[in-house]
Amino acid sequence: MQSIANIPKLYEMVDFGHRENIGAIFGKKEVNMANFVERKFIKFHLGDKGIRTHIDALHAAPPCSDKYTGEIVEGVIKEINCHGIIATVSRTIADLNRLPNQKNEEAIKEYRQTIKDILEHIGILNENEKLIKPYLHLAIHGIRNTVHGPLSIEIGTRSGKTCSSEVKDWFIEKLKGCNLKIQIDKNKIGDSSKIVHRWGDKISGLYYFGYGSDFNTFQIEISRTLREKHKNDLIYLFSDIIISFNEAFE
Repeated sequence: MQSIANIPKLYEMVDFGHRENIGAIFGKKEVNMANFVERKFIKFHLGDKGIRTHIDALHAAPPCSDKYTGEIVEGVIKEINCHGIIATVSRTIADLNRLPNQKNEEAIKEYRQTIKDILEHIGILNENEKLIKPYLHLAIHGIRNTVHGPLSIEIGTRSGKTCSSEVKDWFIEKLKGCNLKIQIDKNKIGDSSKIVHRWGDKISGLYYFGYGSDFNTFQIEISRTLREKHKNDLIYLFSDIIISFNEAFE
């Protein structure tokens, strides 16, 4: 097996056509410190209105955290001033990556309201609160090295239910240039709660109709070694994906 030390940096394996302008592609330079709004269960950042993407880490808080996911999300926010959400309570208290239940209902309401706040901040909802332009949601999670290996990422889309086929194909193509093992909907297919952002939640009893077919979510499960040893590379990778999405899907 190739040692970690001999593997090229991830961003050297990807065509970062905009890398030199990555922090200024929307007329904004990278921010040294992200301003977060604190709520009861999460903190969030409202970024550049020209970026139709948010990135989140819903299992960032210990105990039982996906280590380094919060740092990765904050790094992307600082790099390109995109919108982001980071959980500040453990999944053992309220798991935000689930459909509502008696234990997490208040937290889910707060999380869903925050997504709406981001979409209203950007200004891409019509009078029926449906998206008028394509939107990208990157959900950053962690997976053990033993599942797919130390340099692996699994993308969960619930077999295409959380995103359009066009955006899914584009996203997979973007990852092909990485020196990584990429799996799609194999072991970690994404939680069913990710579907409701597109099509709504009519089962749990909460008033949530979803934002339509232009809402595209990818649950991204990242191996421990990548999260721990290649944080900066992942930050550059996801920053480039976000910028590229906003150019490719106008």
